[in-house]
Amino acid sequence: TESDRLNRLIDKILDLEKFETGKQKIYLSKGNIIKTIANSLSPLQQLIANKNIHLDFNENQSAELLNFDEERIVQVITNLVSNAIKFCDEHNGLILISVENKEEEAIINVFNNGKGVNPDDLETIFDKFYQSSNQNIKKPIGSGLGLAICKQIVEAHKGKIWATNVDKGVTFSFTIPKI
Repeated sequence: TESDRLNRLIDKILDLEKFETGKQKIYLSKGNIIKTIANSLSPLQQLIANKNIHLDFNENQSAELLNFDEERIVQVITNLVSNAIKFCDEHNGLILISVENKEEEAIINVFNNGKGVNPDDLETIFDKFYQSSNQNIKKPIGSGLGLAICKQIVEAHKGKIWATNVDKGVTFSFTIPKI
C-alpha cells in the first residue's frame, strides 16, 4: 500500500513538472462532457457507497460536444470528486455534480456538504503542496498536488478553476471553453 502511495505521489510530481515546463501536451477531441463525468464516477461508486454518501448527477441531461482531452478531464473530475468524498459531511454526505452550458463555455460544478474552505485559502488551495489546516481530520492527508494538477490541466484547456464556499459546503468549478 505504501509503495502504491509513493508511486502515485511520484506520478503526480512528474505530471505537474511536465505541465509547468510545457512538456505535457493535451490532445483535444470532440467529446460529450456528461458521458466523461459518468465514466469518471464509475470507479468511485464503491467508495461513495462505503461512506454512505448521496451522489446527485443527471447522466441523462443533454450536453453540447466540447473539445477536450478526455483522459485529462477524467483526471480533474476524479480528483475533485475524490476530494469531495474525503471532505463531505461524515454522517449525511452529499455530492452534487452539475454542468451549466453557457454561450462561450461549459461550467462543471462539484459541490460537497463538508466544512468548506477557509476563505483566506480560496486562492492558495490550487498551489503545489497546499494542505488545509481546516480539514475534518487532525493530520492532513494527501500530497497537496491534486488541485495544482487540476489547475494546470484546466488552464491547458484555456479554462478556469475556482472554489466557492456556499451555505453548508463548498463548490469547486471549472470551465471548458466552447471552441
